[in-house]
Amino acid sequence: MTGQELGDFLPSSSERLGDLFGRLDPEFAHTWRNHISRLLARTELDRRTRYLVLTCQYTVTRQTEPLEENLDAALSDGVDAGELLEVMLQAYVYTGPWVVAQACEAFERVLDRRGEHLPDLSGRIVDRSSRVVEDERRGWSPADASDPRLATLIDRYGWHGISNGLRLRPGHHINMIDVLDALDPEFLQIWEDAVYDGMYGRGVLDDRTRLLCVVGATLSLGETHQSRRHMRAALRAGAAPREVLEVVFHTTAFFGHPYVMPAAFDDLIRILDDEGRLTELVPEDRCEAVLRIVAARVARRDGVQDDLSGM
Repeated sequence: MTGQELGDFLPSSSERLGDLFGRLDPEFAHTWRNHISRLLARTELDRRTRYLVLTCQYTVTRQTEPLEENLDAALSDGVDAGELLEVMLQAYVYTGPWVVAQACEAFERVLDRRGEHLPDLSGRIVDRSSRVVEDERRGWSPADASDPRLATLIDRYGWHGISNGLRLRPGHHINMIDVLDALDPEFLQIWEDAVYDGMYGRGVLDDRTRLLCVVGATLSLGETHQSRRHMRAALRAGAAPREVLEVVFHTTAFFGHPYVMPAAFDDLIRILDDEGRLTELVPEDRCEAVLRIVAARVARRDGVQDDLSGM
């Protein structure tokens, strides 16, 4: 995709922004168009995933006008309308109902202008009755499956939501539900049923795609704690390190750098090192130097006094 083909991805908004920036400062307009068009031309994320990530980001940041333009472009490019709707609905976990409602109203307007019908997701949502706990147990980590707390927690709260949590967040979810079990069992049941069973168990989007969208959403909101958690989950769900990194790059173009660089790079590098996968992203002969730089940056951000000469 060249600078002239930027409109192929974001048709009306790119033209309008280009005209505005061109009137105000042609040099800036050139810089902007060159920057975003080169990023959008990269193939580390397929076009479907990039559209879905943008849909989630525009939803959570309440940017209705670019959301509508992105939805229209995505539908014209063949992205499944049901997946676009699902990624907006999944934002409910992170933003609550009114933000999702605003996005869904925008979706209805786009479909109405296009003369298209709302997608029916009812037949695409996983039937809970078809799930078998013995089958899903094979996807739990050995440590979680053998944890002496697990049987009691499943007896109290059911296994459907807990199983999704163990699959998505091995080693962490069981500790979270154990703490909530001590704090407020009633809330824990509500939360498990709504989030881990009701939302994360829908199955309309595969986990890889859904989690890449959530990484993009949290980065666009500047929420670095959650972005770290979901980077790790996306990698475990089958996302390539390069795909996660590309979501970071993509976010800088649409939502700026302050919450993204270099903190998101540092987070991803440390996660990959912890998972034993850093060489999938960084050449082996440069890993040690990269880790040393990242450690110094993290220490400085955390307020740790150390010898940072040369950093």
